[in-house]
Amino acid sequence: MRRIQAMKAWIGFDEEDERHLVALWPAAEPRIPDVIEVFYERILAEEDARSVFESDAQVDRQKRILAVWIRELLQGPWDEAYAARRMRIGTRHVEIGLAHTWMFTAMEVVRDALCGIAWEAMPHADAVATCRAISHVCAIDLALMTGTYSGAREKAQVHTARGLLLSHLPSAALLLDAEDRITEENGLVETLAGPGPRKGRPVLQALPPALCAGAQLADALAMARAGREPVTRERVDVELDGVHRVVRVRVVPLAPEDDGDAEDTILVHLEELTEVVQAEARARQAESLARVGELSAGIAHELRNPLAGISGAIQVLARSFPAEDRRAAVMARVRDQVGRLDRMVRDLLTFSRPPAARLTRLALHDLVDGVVELVGDEADGVAVLRRGEGTALADPDLLHRIVLNLVQNALGMPGVRSVEVQIEDGRVCVCDDGPGVPEALQERIFEPFFTTRTSGTGLGLAICRSGAEAMGGTLTLAPSRTGATFCVTLES
Repeated sequence: MRRIQAMKAWIGFDEEDERHLVALWPAAEPRIPDVIEVFYERILAEEDARSVFESDAQVDRQKRILAVWIRELLQGPWDEAYAARRMRIGTRHVEIGLAHTWMFTAMEVVRDALCGIAWEAMPHADAVATCRAISHVCAIDLALMTGTYSGAREKAQVHTARGLLLSHLPSAALLLDAEDRITEENGLVETLAGPGPRKGRPVLQALPPALCAGAQLADALAMARAGREPVTRERVDVELDGVHRVVRVRVVPLAPEDDGDAEDTILVHLEELTEVVQAEARARQAESLARVGELSAGIAHELRNPLAGISGAIQVLARSFPAEDRRAAVMARVRDQVGRLDRMVRDLLTFSRPPAARLTRLALHDLVDGVVELVGDEADGVAVLRRGEGTALADPDLLHRIVLNLVQNALGMPGVRSVEVQIEDGRVCVCDDGPGVPEALQERIFEPFFTTRTSGTGLGLAICRSGAEAMGGTLTLAPSRTGATFCVTLES
């Protein structure tokens, strides 16, 4: 049974009531202006009720609407279309902010006025029946309007609560209506989708296409609506503006299946996991490096003593050969290779034992001048110089090894004609004019055991960065127009 038919049956509103209301209309029609004036005189006398009207023109419009409402009240037809119009009135009262209590009092004013007309225009028996019909139809109207009013008010409150929830979420979120159009979003959506506006747009057009495709968002929305259950994409890897991002996408239905609510039925929650995934990768890498370090330390310890024995034996053998003996040159080459192996062992031991820094205030120019002088013989025509002065809180031995390693790396690059060590308070940068570091390799050069050279362990930069971090600083590859620039940043 449809809504108004059920109400009519419950109250007892029947065909006889309809006939009495229609019979009252000829007497009521000329008196409607008077009824409306009394109605608005009462309304405008109350400050709370009067405050919802913005102007006299709005009051005039409402008077015309009230005239139509009274005519329909007495003439019908009292069908589902009638009920829908009454329900819209309740919704409109929520929109303009009229308290529901005024609907009860206002209805009583209309009922009294119409009954007064019936008593004046009709015989006693007809007037009694007509007043009963007026009470019945007014009760139906009031039930329709207040029921819709309450539902609309609850929806408005729910909408407000959802908006507050949305604004306080620590990650990006959007609310969608039944057509998947965005009704609301929080500010964090911009971190993934860029600047708006997006409100009113279909979500599949408002969010980046790569994100929608990666999350299979269209399918997720359809599944969430059909199953009335949340749908989650735990990890979506996507390129946004050339940057790799990791996002968890969750689509959550908010409205019950039988609610009929066309607004805010879906929450799309976009939680960025990029930093979390990177932190997990760093943790896994640190764990792997720790294991590699332990293995490296063990191997280095096992190799160190045999290498020392081999080196000593070679030196003894070399001294037994005359200088012109061809075997002396061979021994010299073997000794050089043993020395190379020994340096590799030292690198492995250094890498496996993170340094402990003893910090002191240093004059950086003195330390760098010592490095420049030390590499003089290795420069082989390459100009190595220092620019600037400054101080830093650092371990002199650690920083000396780091700067020396960076300068030696620069000298070993092909095509380098000059190496400049630039100093300022808390910062030492080693710059060369060589080919630089290819962009594809820039994120890997600090990885242990990564090298582009045919010799070496690939531990030099990893050891330098570890030393800088032990001093509370950083070692980075700085942007440069030519060559490569490595900067050690420390507390000044």
